[in-house]
Amino acid sequence: MSITSQVIVLFLVVLVGVLCRRLGYFTDETIRGTTQLVVNVTLPCLTVYNMQRPFAMDVLQNFLLTLALSLVFMLLALYGTLFLFRSRPHDKLAVMANLEGLSNCGFMGYPIILAINPDWMIYAVAYNVAYTFITWTIGVSLYGDKGQISLRRALLNPNVISAFVGFALFCLNVTLPSVASETLSLIGGLTTPLSMLLIGTRVCGIRPRDFGDIDYHLCALLRLVVLPLAVYAVMRPLPLSPAVAGTIFILTAMPSGTMSAMQAELYDGDKLFAARAIAYSTLLSLITVPIMSLLL
Repeated sequence: MSITSQVIVLFLVVLVGVLCRRLGYFTDETIRGTTQLVVNVTLPCLTVYNMQRPFAMDVLQNFLLTLALSLVFMLLALYGTLFLFRSRPHDKLAVMANLEGLSNCGFMGYPIILAINPDWMIYAVAYNVAYTFITWTIGVSLYGDKGQISLRRALLNPNVISAFVGFALFCLNVTLPSVASETLSLIGGLTTPLSMLLIGTRVCGIRPRDFGDIDYHLCALLRLVVLPLAVYAVMRPLPLSPAVAGTIFILTAMPSGTMSAMQAELYDGDKLFAARAIAYSTLLSLITVPIMSLLL
């Protein structure tokens, strides 16, 4: 099956999620519980399992390179947005910067990477570590006095902890017993279908009349088209492995991360704009991500 076909299959599962929401199988309480399950259990298990591989120096170098490049690209997108939209109100500007700088690289990105090439997952983990670090440091600081940098929260995130565990096992060349490995595989395997179904529940209630503000469209255009194409253009002449370049490109092409809505709620950002912009970019990503995958 081609990459585009694999991505389309995932988005068909999203449509099933939309149907389940319409039929009432997914309630608000069910969505919250399932989201907690994916973020705190299945994603960490998937992370550790996919980092179970024999140690190789080139993989280690590519992991660190992915981490460094991801940090650079995220920061450029974040601060570029601050400059580009500097005339917007502060509470909205902080949200917009986070929406553009930080994609949905874990919840939605992991399943896409798995569909494209499971061997790329170790580099997707590096990207996610960069995302989590920036989210809870620079990302929250943009909100002002209430947005206190929380290095502790970044380091204690279940996905960062699982990345450190998986990375340590990889560097030490430790292979888990088959029983433990199969358990992680079984639980981690739930991530893809659950994530796609949950995305379907989020785009279900979108109404065109809610998006009269042009900033919704500008944010979506930048997040889904301009930023990934810019990253693609920058990386193309560089001597990067296809795995590193492909992982960074695809994860940059993901819609805005859901953490931005949670932080807008916590730190008095424009939470309504954040929630709608995330739902809107997620809906449009059903079209843009399969198209972007053609560049791989």
